[in-house]
Amino acid sequence: MSEVKKVQAAEMLKEFQTILALEEEAATVYLQLAEDCDDAEASEILRRIASEEVAHVAIAKELVKLAQQCKSMENQ
Repeated sequence: MSEVKKVQAAEMLKEFQTILALEEEAATVYLQLAEDCDDAEASEILRRIASEEVAHVAIAKELVKLAQQCKSMENQ
């Protein structure tokens, strides 16, 4: 039977914060590409992708919040 490593809340928080930063950067990059793009169809596709990344940012923020709560509970 394989052993599952218990992830500490601090590690989890760090990972989720990294994910959040990457998702925020992705949203910004796709939006900038859409603004710089001369092709209307490509620009619209890039805007949709940026919108999806914004949704990912919201999810990542929730994960960070949950990890912060877990870390707080671990420290008690």
